[in-house]
Amino acid sequence: MTDIDARLKEIDNKFNEIRKHFEKSSADLELLDRVYSTAKRLHSGQFRKDGTPYISHPVEVALILANLDFNVDVVCAGLLHDVVEDCGYSLQEIKNNFNANIAQMVDCVSAIDNTKYQFDEDDLFEDKNFIKSSAEEQTFKKLIAIGKKNPMGFAIKFADRLHNLRTIDCFDYSKQLEKVRESERWIIPIAEKLNSEHFYREIRNECFKIVNRYSAKTFLEHYKIYHETNKDNIENLKNAFNVAFVNTIIKEIKIKNVREYKVYSDLEAIFPSENIGRVSQGQILKVTNYNIYCLYNKGDDKGAIDEVLHIINKNLSDKIKIIDVKIGRFTHKLYFKLKDNIRNMYNLYIMSKNAYTLQKIGTLDGQVENLIDDENLDYLSMKYIKVKTRSGEVKFVPENSTVLDFAFKLHQDLGFGFKYAIINGSKTKQPPYVKLNDGDKVEIIVDRDKNDVILNKAQLKWLAYVNTELAKKNLIKYFEKRLKN
Repeated sequence: MTDIDARLKEIDNKFNEIRKHFEKSSADLELLDRVYSTAKRLHSGQFRKDGTPYISHPVEVALILANLDFNVDVVCAGLLHDVVEDCGYSLQEIKNNFNANIAQMVDCVSAIDNTKYQFDEDDLFEDKNFIKSSAEEQTFKKLIAIGKKNPMGFAIKFADRLHNLRTIDCFDYSKQLEKVRESERWIIPIAEKLNSEHFYREIRNECFKIVNRYSAKTFLEHYKIYHETNKDNIENLKNAFNVAFVNTIIKEIKIKNVREYKVYSDLEAIFPSENIGRVSQGQILKVTNYNIYCLYNKGDDKGAIDEVLHIINKNLSDKIKIIDVKIGRFTHKLYFKLKDNIRNMYNLYIMSKNAYTLQKIGTLDGQVENLIDDENLDYLSMKYIKVKTRSGEVKFVPENSTVLDFAFKLHQDLGFGFKYAIINGSKTKQPPYVKLNDGDKVEIIVDRDKNDVILNKAQLKWLAYVNTELAKKNLIKYFEKRLKN
């Protein structure tokens, strides 16, 4: 058996792991098998930069999705996610041979071909001298546009990027940093907006390890040693928890490492004057390194919390103690801080299995319609606030947005015709540069002619009054046309 044959055998075994996720369900295994056979045939003879058969990548992507309990269509789309770009297999063929849902998800993550890209001459952010950047921009706009219709496409993109970051060592370091930059601009903000904690934290962590490969080398080494030497202690604690919670509402205990980037960030917060890149293992003990999840099938949160805390205090107090209670920044859920008798610290989460799954994968639902605007992509990299229109409709705008930004968000005619704004029903007329706060209710006042057409009042100085790309783009285009005329 050649090395390639051996590697292909390993990949088949990985696929069998995926298949096992669906064997006890009503999932269409025949569809899954046909998809794998097709992907394997189409990628035959293709290799990744590190020399492994290319089919290993879509299989790993599909396995990430299967381990997160996505359905068989999503996993199939993961297996096929590169066949349009790399194999000339059309979306219509995917639709005809499998189904339209899979085809739409594959379309969502298929990049725009640079050679076929059509420039928008009116778009200020496109330049024929920078075709790669323009195509990248349009590829992610396409992801967002299709993802609004089929949000599972986002999950495939997240899994694809996660596996690529985990296997990026074979590329030049500059290429690795370029992929990090792209992830930080697009992928991580989208995952955060969709509350997809697993992908958000995993992708952010891989980016952290790449960027800080040299500057935080000592920290990364100590983190690895600390967790390796602590494995037996954690396993013993997990066994103690399992014994303590036999015949209770809690049906599963999970203990997971806190990711490197989060430990590093927490250490920076408590040692602001020190070089955390050279942190000692003793210092690592000063912050939380493990998350404990106590999961139940049925019941309510309060009842489960009361029971878990009672059992910890009664049966596990010789091993671990509750020292604090907090609310998660990302999850917005209650959790407890614990410390064991050898000074390891933990975050304890008590939740249903369904809530745990939802926390990992995110909502991936209609919220994306409001939170991600493909016409105003600065939402991705900025924190946002909620602002209400005169009728009470909620709009999401970036922090530091002005009332003029908000006017352009509602409609370009309202932006160009801005006269003043009324905020929260006040009688005071607000100028265009006034910044908005979360929860404000805003009415935009304009002048109209005798035909009820909004009068354009745009002034060049308004460029200093806006902070969103959408408003800037509209104003610059308008004044460029005036200068040409």
